[in-house]
Amino acid sequence: MLYTKHLLLAFGLLLLANGIFAQASSPYSRFGLGYVRSSTFSANGGMGGITAPYASLMHINTTNPASYASLARTTLEAGFNVDGTNIRTNDSTYKTVSGNINHIAIAFVPKADKFAITVGLLPYTNINYTFVQNFNTPETGAYRYGYEGKGSLYNVFAGGAYKIKSRINELDNFSIGLNLGYIFGKLSYQKLITFPDSVAAYSTRNLTTLNASSFSYTAGIQYRRRIYHNSDIKDERTDIYFIAGAYAGGGVKMNAKINNYWDRLQTNVNTGALEAIDTINAVYNQKTKLNMPVTVGGGVMFGNERFWMVGADFKYANWSSYTSPLDNDQLKDSWRISAGFQITPKYDDVRKYFGRIQYRLGGYYGKSEMQYNGNQLYEAGGTIGLGFPFKLTPSTGTLMNITADIGTRSVNNVPNAITEAYYRLTFGFVLNDAGWFFKRKFD
Repeated sequence: MLYTKHLLLAFGLLLLANGIFAQASSPYSRFGLGYVRSSTFSANGGMGGITAPYASLMHINTTNPASYASLARTTLEAGFNVDGTNIRTNDSTYKTVSGNINHIAIAFVPKADKFAITVGLLPYTNINYTFVQNFNTPETGAYRYGYEGKGSLYNVFAGGAYKIKSRINELDNFSIGLNLGYIFGKLSYQKLITFPDSVAAYSTRNLTTLNASSFSYTAGIQYRRRIYHNSDIKDERTDIYFIAGAYAGGGVKMNAKINNYWDRLQTNVNTGALEAIDTINAVYNQKTKLNMPVTVGGGVMFGNERFWMVGADFKYANWSSYTSPLDNDQLKDSWRISAGFQITPKYDDVRKYFGRIQYRLGGYYGKSEMQYNGNQLYEAGGTIGLGFPFKLTPSTGTLMNITADIGTRSVNNVPNAITEAYYRLTFGFVLNDAGWFFKRKFD
């Protein structure tokens, strides 16, 4: 037991100390605060990203904190991504691949299926793009615009949930939960104008950095009711449940400090590198506020996690209310519909390992908060996942989840629009331990 606790803490601290959240390159991430990262973990990510009604005995769902109350054991969960993007325009194609840590969380369960506390660290948004535009006019000759952006915002949080059970039937219950967090990070944007055919010409650079921080919260509810029970068979896998869930958060004002300066550059004739020669204009530590969107979601699920479950949900965020002094294009309200299912053929059959694997499939469609030439981007994709269970000790088990998400991001019927075909492989590690809050007579 002591070994397991040390392993949990050491593994979590190692990830916190060394984890770097990143994102595959995307030109569209220059809009707003960048690409908004999904908060789904490896399990429900394989079901199309269902979050509002998703409640598990063994997996953490941070999007709806009410789900914590359904956990049966103290749970450590971490995930690693391999992100790939194929960026296509009318005349060129660019491919990129990156690897990064996707999520870290640990849930403490003093009372199984009743009360739990969760802490974790998640990516919130990412910016990662580099692209150039070449021009040639009779007045100026050849010149080039270069754009580059990088940076991330993170959300460190703590949350709790409590389950209220019916006096008539304890299998019917109502859960409430709350996450409180702190969003922080730095985003950098650079614009560069160069004249490739003239060594003597001055180049111009504009560099903007935004340091952001904000309180964050998410409140959630879930209602579960058993809608079918076969009294002739003493097997809880025959029970079928209905779960409805909803959550809401955001709408806060984010604090930000902006540094912005323009400088002139000249090409070093010996090295060919650009060197700053003077600063044209500079603003440092300009304080401002960013209006953040309200995010809401709701959905339903049917089934039993030990055998099968199927569900769908809807997510909406009013990004049109977002404001920023950076003037990096107006955003629109985003929404997404997700659906998926999971099946475990033989949950407790120790003789047939493949029967105990969790098989998942799902899909999603929605509109992004980003737009191109006044047209809102759509996002559509499919997911598939596998959950491999392993037993470590009588009170400790682990799962290795592998999830694939394949999709596309673009706009319809717009000339010269960029199309992104992306994939994401998530390798999730889940460790469940029933011994943390179990009293022993002998140790």
